[in-house]
Amino acid sequence: MNNSENLKKETKVGVKEKTKEQDLSKKVTSKKTSDKEKLRLDELSKKIKDSQDQLLRSLAENENLRKRHEKEINDNLKYATKNFAFSLLTVIDNFQRALESIPKDKIEKDPIIKNLVVGIQAIEKEFHDIFEKNGIKKFDCINKKFDPNLHQAVSKIHSNLVDGIIVQELQKGFMIGERLLRPSMVVVSMGPEKKKWEELKNCIFFLIFFVFYNIR
Repeated sequence: MNNSENLKKETKVGVKEKTKEQDLSKKVTSKKTSDKEKLRLDELSKKIKDSQDQLLRSLAENENLRKRHEKEINDNLKYATKNFAFSLLTVIDNFQRALESIPKDKIEKDPIIKNLVVGIQAIEKEFHDIFEKNGIKKFDCINKKFDPNLHQAVSKIHSNLVDGIIVQELQKGFMIGERLLRPSMVVVSMGPEKKKWEELKNCIFFLIFFVFYNIR
């Protein structure tokens, strides 16, 4: 009887231990499965994030291409008339030369000449208005510093202005949009003539000396 009970006890203990081992094995297996699933989820999450980043980059690149394409189209439309506009500048120059060739005293004395001048000025103004509507504008340069990007110097002269300042404009400069259509033809100052300036300094020095000598 004792042996039977002992056997039963041993059997129960064996079953319990086996059950514990099975439970432990299940827990280990479950933990491994959980780790694998977590790793798989992390990989999927990373792939999704990479795909989103790639999609956003593609969208940004497409947007930049679209804007660049639109700018090229607008620039082509804006500057398509460049050659045509440049050829018309000679007409404006001729109007200006015609006005400058008429003596001012005759304009006031002769009504016919005065009406002719008014007509020429009206046509010239209409030209400039049409140019401005199409993004073409003239720019001033007198008393401004010489800029080789905007001005074309044809000569240099001595003047009361400092060296590098434009003293005379021989031909108007024009811009088309943000680009140069035609540079201004200008005369640039070389500053006061040194000889005259030296003579002036000597006269001033002599005058100061003379006044100082007489005071004493």
